[in-house]
This record gives sequence, structure tokens and C-alpha cells, in this order.
Amino acid sequence: MIKKAFHDRLFLITTFPIALLAFEFVRWTIFDGGFLPFTVLLLLLLLSVAEPFAAFEIRRTNKIMNTEIVQRERPWYRAPFWSWEGIKERLSSVNAWFVIAYVFAAIFFSSLGVIILVLFWGSVAVLIFALGAITPTNWSWVFSLNGHDISGKFSFLLDSEKFKLTIEGFQSSEISIPDQLTWVYTSGWTIALCLFLILLNFLVIPILAKHMSEVTAQMLGANSIADPFAAKVKGWFESKK
Repeated sequence: MIKKAFHDRLFLITTFPIALLAFEFVRWTIFDGGFLPFTVLLLLLLLSVAEPFAAFEIRRTNKIMNTEIVQRERPWYRAPFWSWEGIKERLSSVNAWFVIAYVFAAIFFSSLGVIILVLFWGSVAVLIFALGAITPTNWSWVFSLNGHDISGKFSFLLDSEKFKLTIEGFQSSEISIPDQLTWVYTSGWTIALCLFLILLNFLVIPILAKHMSEVTAQMLGANSIADPFAAKVKGWFESKK
């Protein structure tokens, strides 16, 4: 059980940076490409690297989650991407477009998992302070912010009962915040919230990891939903003729 819990968390943690980089590449290519010929070239490159990316994700999922997702038959393309046949192959490849859709699913599941894990470890740290296992001795920091539209001095104080933020000379053209914020982390509400977030970690992370591995199989594997989806779309178009 401990090994499985470790693998679930490792899977989501390693998925996040990979999905984030892939998402940025997709976003930049499709939405921020700029010059049209350059955008078309990037799109063809994106659809070309979808094949090795899918193979890598399947191998990674099988390795970490101990699954047996079967790779799709390769190669996906017969012609180079700079040829007319290669362009048509890539633009009409359902497999490649499903890889792009997979990136959006991966960034959703992995982001949610990482947020829950960060909240979990933050809750553990707060409970350690609140229960007195470690007693902070008036830790304080001063942070000055001087920008074009925003400026101010921020003082942080952490003692055995509370965390206090003091704002001095804060000026901003867009937002307003109070001069002082105090959080009593030893309060019953804080401890109850921390316990809830710790429980959420143990309940939700296995579900997220399971769904993420299923998404990998259904969108990238040999038995993915890409082919049935393509068949339905083709049948719909033929019925309209």
C-alpha cells in the first residue's frame, strides 16, 4: 500500500512538468504563433513530435503505475512533414490530435494533484507548529516592493501562536489590501482545515492517479478511443452527403 501511494504521487508529480512544457508548446503554437507560415511549420512540427511524445508517456505510465498499456502501431506517418503527403498525413491524423487533447487532460489532473500535495505538506507543517512539535521563536522577514504600478513594505512575523503580515506604505492603482493581516494558526478552525486537507490527500490522490493512467490508455494507447471517434465522425459526414 505504501509503495502504491508513493507511485501515485510520483506519477502525478512527474506528469505536471511534462504536461506543463507540452501545454506551453501547444498554446504557443496554436494561439501565439504569429507569422502564418511560421505557425504552420510549428503546427506540423507539433503533430510530428506527437508520436514520440505519446510513446514516451505510455512507457512512463507503464513504468511508474505498473500498467500494461500497449503502444499504437508505428510509424504513424510515411512521408516527411515538408512534403505535401506528409502535411496531409499530419493534419488528418486523429492520433496526433488526440495527443494534443491528452496534454490538456494531463495538465488538469496533474495540476490538481500537485495543488493537493502542496496543501498536504503545508497542512503537515502547520500542524507541527500548532501542536508545539517545533516552536518558532519570532521569525520575521521584511520585504520591500518597488515597481512602476505598485510599491510598499511588507513585514512578516511568525511566533508560537500566529502569523502576522504588516503592510506599510502600500500603493497600487489596481488593488487595495488592509494594513495588517493576522492568522492564528493554533485555532481550532485551522487545525480542522489541516486535518481535512490531509484526509483529502489520501482520498483524492489515488483517484487522480488512476484516472490519469486511464486517460493515457484511452487517448494514447493501441485501444484508444481515437479510432472509434474518427469512424463516427467519418460516418456522420458521409450521412450528410
